[in-house]
Amino acid sequence: MKVMLATTPIRPVPTAFPPFGSLTLMKYLRKNGFNDLEFYNIDGNRPSYEEVLDHIRAAKPDVFGISAVVSTAYEYSKRLSLDVKRMLPDTLIVLGGNMGASANVLLRRTGVDMCVLGEGEQTFLNVVQRAQSERSPLAFRDIKGLTLLDKHDTLINTGYEVTLPGEQLY
Repeated sequence: MKVMLATTPIRPVPTAFPPFGSLTLMKYLRKNGFNDLEFYNIDGNRPSYEEVLDHIRAAKPDVFGISAVVSTAYEYSKRLSLDVKRMLPDTLIVLGGNMGASANVLLRRTGVDMCVLGEGEQTFLNVVQRAQSERSPLAFRDIKGLTLLDKHDTLINTGYEVTLPGEQLY
C-alpha cells in the first residue's frame, strides 16, 4: 500500500513554515504500521507542474492525500486532482485541510474522491486501512470524519471522528 501526501502551493512564494498537518499524518500512519509513505512538499520545493505529474505518475500511489490548508490552493488542487485521476484512475484521492470545508464544490468539480473533516489522523488511518481492499468512495461512507458523494450525487457527511489526545499527536 503506497501512500503519498502532498502539499499544494499556498502563496506565490514558498513558506518556511513546516507542514505540520502532513507530518502528523505521516507519523500517525507509521505508528500504525504503514511505512510505504512519501511526503511530497510541492509548496516548499516548487517543482514545475510537469515535474509534479511525472513524480506522482512514477510513484503510483494507491492513496494520494492532498493537504490544502487555504482557499488559494483551490485552482492548483483542482488541476492536480483531475490530472492524477486521469493518469491513475485507481488511485484514491483524499483532500484534507481547511479547504475541505468546501467539500460540496470539491467533490463535484475536481478529481477528489473524499474530503477529511476536522483533525485527520484517525480518519486518514481508517481510509488507508480500508483502501487496502476497497477504492470505491462509497465503501468509505461508514468512516467518521469524511464527506463524499452518494450514488445520487448527494453530499454525505459522516460526522466527526473523536479527536486524539494531545500526547498522541506529533
